[in-house]
Amino acid sequence: MKAVTRIRDASAGRSLGRLFRISFLVLGSALAATALASVAPGGAASHAPKIIRYSTDLGRVAPSSPVDLTFWLKIHNSTALDATLAAQHDHAAPALSDQQIDAQFAPTTTDVAQVSRYLKSQGFKVTGVGPHNMFVKVAATAGLAESSLGVELHNYQLKDTTYRASPISATLPREIAPLVASVGGLSTLAAKPNVARLPVGQRAIRNVARSADAEGIPSKPLMLGANPSGLYYSAQCILPPSSVSFSGAGVSATYQGNIYGQNINNTAFGTVAPCGYQPSDLQTAYNLTPLYNVGLDGTGETVAIVDAYGSTTIAADAAAFSAFMGLPPVNLTIIGTPTESNFSTDANAGWAGETTLDVEWVHAVAPGAKIVLVVTPTNSFTDLFAGILTASAIPGVVAISNSWSGFEAGIDPAFQQSSDAAFKLVGAKGASLQFATGDSGNNVSAIGFYDVGWPGSSPYVTAVGGVSVVLNGNHHVSFQTAWGNNLTELADTIALGSPPLDPPNNEGFVFGGGGGSSDVYPIPSYQRGIGGNRRKIPDISWVADPYTGVEIIYTADAAGDLGIEAIGGTSLATPMFSGLWAIANQKAGRALGNAAPYLYSLPANAITDVVPMTSPNNVTGSITDSAGTSAYDQYYLSLPLQGQQNVYSALYNSPHSTRWFVLTFGTDSTLAAGYGWDPATGLGTPNGWSFVQAFGRHDD
Repeated sequence: MKAVTRIRDASAGRSLGRLFRISFLVLGSALAATALASVAPGGAASHAPKIIRYSTDLGRVAPSSPVDLTFWLKIHNSTALDATLAAQHDHAAPALSDQQIDAQFAPTTTDVAQVSRYLKSQGFKVTGVGPHNMFVKVAATAGLAESSLGVELHNYQLKDTTYRASPISATLPREIAPLVASVGGLSTLAAKPNVARLPVGQRAIRNVARSADAEGIPSKPLMLGANPSGLYYSAQCILPPSSVSFSGAGVSATYQGNIYGQNINNTAFGTVAPCGYQPSDLQTAYNLTPLYNVGLDGTGETVAIVDAYGSTTIAADAAAFSAFMGLPPVNLTIIGTPTESNFSTDANAGWAGETTLDVEWVHAVAPGAKIVLVVTPTNSFTDLFAGILTASAIPGVVAISNSWSGFEAGIDPAFQQSSDAAFKLVGAKGASLQFATGDSGNNVSAIGFYDVGWPGSSPYVTAVGGVSVVLNGNHHVSFQTAWGNNLTELADTIALGSPPLDPPNNEGFVFGGGGGSSDVYPIPSYQRGIGGNRRKIPDISWVADPYTGVEIIYTADAAGDLGIEAIGGTSLATPMFSGLWAIANQKAGRALGNAAPYLYSLPANAITDVVPMTSPNNVTGSITDSAGTSAYDQYYLSLPLQGQQNVYSALYNSPHSTRWFVLTFGTDSTLAAGYGWDPATGLGTPNGWSFVQAFGRHDD
């Protein structure tokens, strides 16, 4: 029989990419057109979260079910607070003390007493008062909450998440409406850590779990032995082009192009991830070493980290990381009680890995800074925001790192306003709040529709996104691109003889840095130069792709054995930038406050623009079977492109499953890198020396 050649060409790939782009644009327009605009009558109100419209209603909550609510009080003199923040940014006013915040802007003890007295009279049990009198916490039943606030509490399902919320806007009783801004706790949607670990990749992959890859194979670290640093994961992530061939069941295939990562059978570099960076690699790559050489390492500054649940072994793990990586001992203080471990299997175990990453990589960037870890008892936004307010009261705190987020569409707009008031109080005290933008790109893969991460979308914080970075042999940046990975499976496991898939299986988007335009906030003044009328995130980005991730060290089992692992996520970029911001404050000799407004007016060499890129050696291939030969071009092997015009691809042999894939970089769902600010990488990545030098003279 005559062979038939079937060509998958570039035009087909680009056409499908345009189809994805058009579909997402239509969806985005529809969402914008149907945004909630109603306001409940009668005093301060909270609107039902928009996310409810895309969830399945599972029915009413039982009236006797316990609920914990938070009544957020209104701040005083909000106009004067805004003026204070503006004056501080213009160097015309100093940071305020806690006493000044309490005297001028915070709710008063009289406010708290009046609200508490009323709530008790209605049957609520007052369980606590927040820092700066910002909120009153109460315990109640669902029935009492419904009758007192005019809401209906339902359970909902959205993909894999079950949560409680009210489809009806809450109305505050007139007795407390003048004092209360919003009610938190009606919705149980909570913050999630933005840690990204390498998945295997398979036909149904959509989410990445902390404790297992997509095929259910445990994601285990390498046990830390006597090997010197740098011999666990190679700092060379992209190797010269080569080719691989597969055959089986009457099918043969050959692919050629860039190679991602070391050979997984090369035991000198381990078998968990093909590459990963240690602190010295990125200190060189991002021009941080010259700062350390002149004493600019965060000395005299304090970085706070806020995490739920924490890690029970973080002090020992951070000490081991410092010793192993050649860093000075970490100066770590812990506030709160950690309850999770890295080897736990319960639902909150991911926060232990988050905590480890946060502490170790603040220290990696700012080795002279003090670190205060504030551990909150739960991952509710109320507890985490209370942790932020606690952190801001610590003397010398100039940066507060928060590597967690929720969805903007899942948060009550009135609660957002209350949170913004708290963020402004923190900024007025001279601290910058950093928030991760999330690890799901435009979030369609996570929740089914376009959305941005929150609180990163608030104009009163600095939103930190992610990039992929590849280093050359001298540990300098070879290239950077937007963090967004697609996988296309080419061949099955080595155990099965690696037969080729016919045709290749486009698994699509795995994860990538969050970004886009807010559906809630207007554009702040500091972003007006980038166009549009909505707040845009991220503001800045740094290393986040776990395929070009970093090493962490942690207690890997109950026996106390230490493990080392390569990891990523915007949870990595956020503590890195928080560490650099501490060094900028050291250079300036004063507390600078929120970083975001400064970023848009820095000298051109302070931030490196991450621009679109591709490769002349992107993966192509062909398959021969009984029907003939099919050629597969670089676009087909990277699908779905979702409108992306540039892609960098490489052949990848998974150390977890031993399957072969095409791995793409720069395919961040519909978020593309561009010249200047873009929704995938913001303004770009900091150039350590030039970034810090922009903040004044340092006296050696």
